[in-house]
Amino acid sequence: MLFTIFSGILFFIALLCLSITLVIRCRGIYHLLAEPLHIISESGLTREVVLRNYDHLIKYCSPFYKGELIFPDFPSSDSALSHFAETKVLFSCFFLAVPLCFLAGLFILAFKSWKKQKKITIFAAEFSRSLRLTAWLCIFVPFGFLLFFLVDFHKIFYGMHHILFDNNNWIFDAATDPIITILPERYFLCCGVEIVIFLLLAAALLRHLRKYLKNSPIPL
Repeated sequence: MLFTIFSGILFFIALLCLSITLVIRCRGIYHLLAEPLHIISESGLTREVVLRNYDHLIKYCSPFYKGELIFPDFPSSDSALSHFAETKVLFSCFFLAVPLCFLAGLFILAFKSWKKQKKITIFAAEFSRSLRLTAWLCIFVPFGFLLFFLVDFHKIFYGMHHILFDNNNWIFDAATDPIITILPERYFLCCGVEIVIFLLLAAALLRHLRKYLKNSPIPL
């Protein structure tokens, strides 16, 4: 049972990191929300300038981008550049955690099964149980986060920054770092809701996958 719990948690972490990576890196979400969230009108900039600089930031945060961060239209302070460098490392960790956690979960299940007879049958059964735990985590954990978001997202937003970063470089001054004018807190609230939706959809897909495994030729 302990192996099943560990693997289920690892699969959930992989899905959580995948959801964060996909939501944050999907520029189309920001493009769609920039006007409904009044990001463009409140920034006093044109849509082209806002989207160009946002896209450049997301491109920089990719683990595959090797250049320095220089915004096309905005100046940046040293503290802001340092923060975005830390953010890039954080996103790279999320990106790497997806395959590493998934493979680690599979390895744990394989390790439990390899000494026994009918290894494939045992592995499939344990995999199915792990997916059940992962599916439940994809339901309960997001609802817990969603409850916190609705109660006081501002407090959660600041708390997460204090946990993830060991400095105050994430506190921007719009006078020296105008990039903050196009990254309002309400946009990140939308991102949080989208991550919750992603995980709930993942739970539904995992349920269908478990049904498929049960109906497979391998007896579970």
